[in-house]
Amino acid sequence: MQKIYLDTRKLDASCRASYGLTEEIMMENAAMALENAVRNPYPLSKDRRQPQKILILCGGGNNGADGYTLSRKLRFDYDVSIIQFFEPKGDLCRIQAERAEKCGVRFVRREDLSFYDLRFTDIIVDCVFGSGFHGNFDEKVLGTFSDMNFCECYKIACDVPSGVRADGTVTEGAFIADLTVTMGALKTCLYSDTAKDFVGEIRCADLGVNRRLYENSNNSSLVKAVLLEESDLILPHRTIHNVNKGSFGHVAIASGEKQGAAAIAGSAAFRFGAGLVTLVHKHSSKKGLDMFPELMVSAEIPEKTNAIAFGMGLGRSNENIQPYFDYILSHANIRCVIDADACYASGLKTFLEKKEKGVVLTPHPKEFQAILKNCDLGEYSIEECCINRMELLEKFCRKFPKKTVVLKGANTVIAHFDGYKFKMFVNDLGKPCLAKAGSGDVLSGLIVALLAQHRKSLDSAITAVLAHSLASRKIKCDFAMTPYDLILALKELD
Repeated sequence: MQKIYLDTRKLDASCRASYGLTEEIMMENAAMALENAVRNPYPLSKDRRQPQKILILCGGGNNGADGYTLSRKLRFDYDVSIIQFFEPKGDLCRIQAERAEKCGVRFVRREDLSFYDLRFTDIIVDCVFGSGFHGNFDEKVLGTFSDMNFCECYKIACDVPSGVRADGTVTEGAFIADLTVTMGALKTCLYSDTAKDFVGEIRCADLGVNRRLYENSNNSSLVKAVLLEESDLILPHRTIHNVNKGSFGHVAIASGEKQGAAAIAGSAAFRFGAGLVTLVHKHSSKKGLDMFPELMVSAEIPEKTNAIAFGMGLGRSNENIQPYFDYILSHANIRCVIDADACYASGLKTFLEKKEKGVVLTPHPKEFQAILKNCDLGEYSIEECCINRMELLEKFCRKFPKKTVVLKGANTVIAHFDGYKFKMFVNDLGKPCLAKAGSGDVLSGLIVALLAQHRKSLDSAITAVLAHSLASRKIKCDFAMTPYDLILALKELD
């Protein structure tokens, strides 16, 4: 797990104060990280008469200063040109620009750059705007960045791609990076759903001290969230031998208007270790479920059920949903996953107030919008639910402690407040093949399977989200995946 920060400027200041570093030393280390990012895919050319061509885009602030510093480190090994978007403003930026000029680095005015030059470029390094960017590009800047994005070469962004705003929204024409080298620590703006197509691979650079020292230089709580990694996955392996199917829980999946959704969730739950899985439908029948011989069907919730998932294809009428709220409240030990149609239920607020723990909600942004409204937390647009998702998740979790929310998206966010500490986790490992009907049903099945196996709700959510994403990475075709391909891919996880 890696820490994610809303703003690292306080960390920069405390790092300088705590360890006696100067801004210039930190800048030299930032440039060194960018240099390594350049030299890794592009080592020195064997033909020194034709070195690789690198364009470094420089703004007028500290990001621009990083670019000027980088240029002199690469001088002579590469064909380096500086494109000045703006004149240097700060003292350090002016000093680094003068040093680059003394080293013989070629300076090109932005207005003199032609697209013809870009065709022969190997690497573009964006050092124009930093993490504090707000607003929009003017027409001239927009035109230049559009040309840069059209250029088929390797693109590196310094700290944050230019055009990605501090709140994670993205302006028109923002720089599209293959690699973002972010300085000091990870930033929340890099993990918004909108930014995902602009940041590329994200790599964190040390600024003169070890990253842990940098992050520990400030005693105040500046961490906004935690980034999940593949190594955080804890699969439900069976290590005890004297067991039976009941040892691994009995899952009930509510089946309603669209029975296929429940069948997908049930199959995923069974694949992820649940001992028994029953589809609960008032018209009990295996008709149409021949491909799921492992699933049982019942008109009633089985007596020994210990985890229930409901909402997937159930239908939004209170007649469909309220009986599950009532049943779970009357059976205190049952844990549950609330998904899809159940997010719109009028009885949701009362249920969450009465059910103390063992609840995981798995909305996408539109469903999260409905949850916030139904729970009297405000009416928000879907866009607001995306842009302000971290703040809104915390607002929800503090009102309903001990509940876990999995807000699905390009980067899924998991939130939980245990009554003492609010925790938030970001998962950026999912692939675009998951953008297909049924993928969310698989996720609900994975979570409820872990709840049935006596995992805590937060742990269940984290493990299931990671397994779901990592299974998607096993799918070779980005458009042909079915939910059943995803379920089968679970057995390939280590």
